[in-house]
Amino acid sequence: MRQAAPLVLAIALAPAVLVRSGGADDALLVRASPAPAPCVQAAGRAWEASGGRPLSVEPGGLRDPGRWDVLVGASVELTRALEGGGAASDSDVDVALIPWVLSVAPGSSVRGLEDVARSGVEATVLGGDAAYEARRVLAEHGIGRFRESSDAARLRSAAVALVPISLAGSGEHIGVDVPPIRVGAAVGARSGHPDDAAAFVRYLASTAGQQAFAACASAQ
Repeated sequence: MRQAAPLVLAIALAPAVLVRSGGADDALLVRASPAPAPCVQAAGRAWEASGGRPLSVEPGGLRDPGRWDVLVGASVELTRALEGGGAASDSDVDVALIPWVLSVAPGSSVRGLEDVARSGVEATVLGGDAAYEARRVLAEHGIGRFRESSDAARLRSAAVALVPISLAGSGEHIGVDVPPIRVGAAVGARSGHPDDAAAFVRYLASTAGQQAFAACASAQ
């Protein structure tokens, strides 16, 4: 991917709404995988406020069929979209790094993955390709009892969850030694608005776009 110095999200966060209903028929259709979806939503508001084409952001897998104008996801997801022909070649950029946290309910005695392993409490973890490193770290800590989910509401409401900070609930967020998710964006191969789609992808990689993307982390 291009744009080598992505923004690092490092503040605690998460808006409750992931999907914008972009009512206009000519809206740019943006497919965002669960981890970056809240941040794409935040960036989309700033994009529209600056005069950009209206957006309709839908969370979901990047390999799902559809005439998406823009795809946003973890690097592993975006690479597969590019290799599978779902994203336009040489249109991809790096956008941000989203760190992982252990999200626990207020007052929880769980202060780290060691406590999860020792107590046997069932943790919830983001599912899918973007969570490979998280599952690896859970295995290294001897944690075999966990539930995977890609549902944002379920992840946020879990008593103990290992999630990207963009999907953390309103409780305490504890840092964990899991490599951050590298997020990228690309123009959809079947986009009906390729010029505007490319403009939004460039916006996400710009300083203004990255700042707007990070606003998802201050909406708590």
